[in-house]
Amino acid sequence: MPANGRTDAKAPNDRAQSEAGAHSGSKELLRPEDLPQVLRAVSPDIPPLDPKNHAHRGVLDQKSDRFEKLEVEIGCGNGHFMIEYCRLNPLSLFIGVEIKKKRCLKAQAKIDNQDIANARVIYGSAEEALHYLPDGSVDTFHLYYPDTWPKSKHRRRRFLRKENIEMLQRKLTVGGLIFFVTDFFDYYFHTKVLVLLQDGLELSSKTPSESIFQSMFAKRFLDMGKGVHVLAARKKRQSPGEEKPVISE
Repeated sequence: MPANGRTDAKAPNDRAQSEAGAHSGSKELLRPEDLPQVLRAVSPDIPPLDPKNHAHRGVLDQKSDRFEKLEVEIGCGNGHFMIEYCRLNPLSLFIGVEIKKKRCLKAQAKIDNQDIANARVIYGSAEEALHYLPDGSVDTFHLYYPDTWPKSKHRRRRFLRKENIEMLQRKLTVGGLIFFVTDFFDYYFHTKVLVLLQDGLELSSKTPSESIFQSMFAKRFLDMGKGVHVLAARKKRQSPGEEKPVISE
């Protein structure tokens, strides 16, 4: 996630409490199940909203622009990176997913106050949001400074684990990118190995937006004398019979 705090990608334990919290703010927050309607901005063939069954009709109807690309940030935090990126990329529909309600409300407030037309915030777990994204629909995934879970026994709690990387690969368009930035080398290295082992993905030399390196987290790490590690992966068009390399343990 960006420079405003780390987040865990795990789903809330109490779904009912989570949903109640989302509706307690001054403005309703979009949830993962709202994504099919949000995506009408890039996929107009999706059926229109049913006003009888959709609680967020006003939130979704107020922005009906059409966009050329779909980009998703896993763990958008308070929305600092999202806002800057959307200014520079007005033809991309940018969806920020965040599991913490307060951060979602702050990000949504920035969108509203600065009239950012191409940003949406989804309140919920990343895994649930991915479930609602069509396969082959996302041009770029952004993952900046997610929770590192530094202990080996906690690696299974990291978002970038085998099953989630498989999910990201399915959701990407051919040629689509995953950008990952972390201060923790083990997380970077472990993710790099998983990418190399993942069918349909390959490492890329592309780099994320420079604005992510001006983030609060990045500046904090630099002040501490710590570096950041950047990984980019691309979804390739896999040839028939192609096999992934075997990496010995």
